[in-house]
Amino acid sequence: MFEWNNAMTTGVSDIDDQHRELISKFNELVEAQAGGADREKVGGLLDFLQYYAEWHFNNEEEIMEKYHCHVLDENKKAHDEYRVKFGELYGQWKNMTDSDSKVLNNTIVELARWIVHHTLTVDNQLHEYVK
Repeated sequence: MFEWNNAMTTGVSDIDDQHRELISKFNELVEAQAGGADREKVGGLLDFLQYYAEWHFNNEEEIMEKYHCHVLDENKKAHDEYRVKFGELYGQWKNMTDSDSKVLNNTIVELARWIVHHTLTVDNQLHEYVK
């Protein structure tokens, strides 16, 4: 479970709000897994994380470009890596016929690692340009 903190701030309220939403949905996924939620509930959360993240990435990249943020290329590369990794995990989960906790666990661990690392080391550098 994650909690939003000021170290994650980008200085752009729309992006920060989107990060909060992604963290909130991630936390719902963790709770759903811990509570033994059914496949439909877990699938809805994974669908949201897949499509909302894509929409968010496009917004974030446009804003970084607008402010000429020096980590724009690094950010795009990280987003592309996320698309591949999460896409693989998401695909594995969608292709399962039964509930496989290992696939869901791997997905949650990867998402957790990515959210923390990316938000704290790449995205938050935007605040230097938005002053």
